[in-house]
Amino acid sequence: MTGATNVVAIYPAHDVAEQAVSKLRDAAFNVIKLSIIGKDYHTDEKVVGYYTTGERMKYWGVRGAFWGGIRGLLIGAGFSWFPASVRYW
Repeated sequence: MTGATNVVAIYPAHDVAEQAVSKLRDAAFNVIKLSIIGKDYHTDEKVVGYYTTGERMKYWGVRGAFWGGIRGLLIGAGFSWFPASVRYW
């Protein structure tokens, strides 16, 4: 079979359509080739990938822990830099 294949699916709500997209992505479908058309839902997006809340938490959680640790080390070093024996009158 040569040529393009088109599939049309109708969902009762936007949330259900998003779940279907999620299942397609999990099945290794290239979501760049996907278009969603809806009624009373005004947006113009060019989707490059699909980013879930869990993936977002995993990504930023690691970086937040790293930068939080660095900040803690710098602040701790700043407080230990001033000798405790210095008296201010």
